[in-house]
Amino acid sequence: MSGFPAALAYAALAIFWLNTLLVMAAGWGECARLLRRWGARARPGVVVEGTGPEGQIAIHRVRQVGRSKGDANIWFHDRAHEGEVLGGVVAVGAERRALADATVWVSQARQRAAAACPDAQAFAAAKPPATRAAGWARAVEVSLGTGDRVWLSEGPDGLLLADADPARWRRKVAGLTVALVLGLGLAGALCTALCLWPPVFGTVSKLGALASLVVFNLFQLFGKLHHEAIQPPGNLALRGVWRAPG
Repeated sequence: MSGFPAALAYAALAIFWLNTLLVMAAGWGECARLLRRWGARARPGVVVEGTGPEGQIAIHRVRQVGRSKGDANIWFHDRAHEGEVLGGVVAVGAERRALADATVWVSQARQRAAAACPDAQAFAAAKPPATRAAGWARAVEVSLGTGDRVWLSEGPDGLLLADADPARWRRKVAGLTVALVLGLGLAGALCTALCLWPPVFGTVSKLGALASLVVFNLFQLFGKLHHEAIQPPGNLALRGVWRAPG
């Protein structure tokens, strides 16, 4: 094959690689920005005083709306993620640090536990408003209070208060980003090799073109999944579902 059809095929291959490189660059760039913001070393400490009504020093809150899709379940989507420092003191080694403001991170395991349906009565009370167009609004709250082990770090965006070492999140972000970049690059190289397999535009080459079309669309999905997965714990999507008892 030669002439105009061949030119179109090579142009499509160029567009495929342009898309691949854009997704790789976007993932790498977002990872770098997040690590610059939250890459400071954190120091462990213990909350020794919280000025909240129940001894809390801070609360992380996810505002959600739950809706029933016509089945017996209630499906939630996130509206907002908020961190509120109520005030208190954290002991970090021999130092005592008074907190008045900070970004608050809590683990998703604790958020999921707080978001779980407590009992059949709670489900029965939530189901009627969840079937309406506006849905059922709720706030999933996780508190940090007296006696809790926490981590503090100072970064470009100010003080960070977390219930787990942020280094774990940084390792996760770096690992997922390396996997994305290497995976997309290897998949793109394999598709290109198949497309250019001699004779060009033969059976193997055409199968390579089909594979390129499939992965072209998958790369967009992988980029979106990577974006969601590397978000800081304070902004990580919670969502969730309450399933009908029994």
